[in-house]
Amino acid sequence: MTVFLLLYLCADATRTDCQVVKANSRNGPLSYEQFKGLAPGLIEALTAPNRKRHRFVCETQGNDAKPAKHKAPPAFIHQSFRM
Repeated sequence: MTVFLLLYLCADATRTDCQVVKANSRNGPLSYEQFKGLAPGLIEALTAPNRKRHRFVCETQGNDAKPAKHKAPPAFIHQSFRM
């Protein structure tokens, strides 16, 4: 089993315009459990406002599946983001 840790960076809390970033990936039978253990610490590391806008997701792929291609549509946002 392959597990991808994905970070969804969103412009606001509505999560209608998010960019997906692959943060990490692991292979093996315990990979999902390892990522479940990491997620709370990663969420706590975000600042309070960013916790409402961003989220971490563990996506599981079967051994024969190809990794999902996450592409955000091009968007022109006139804002600056800091983490």
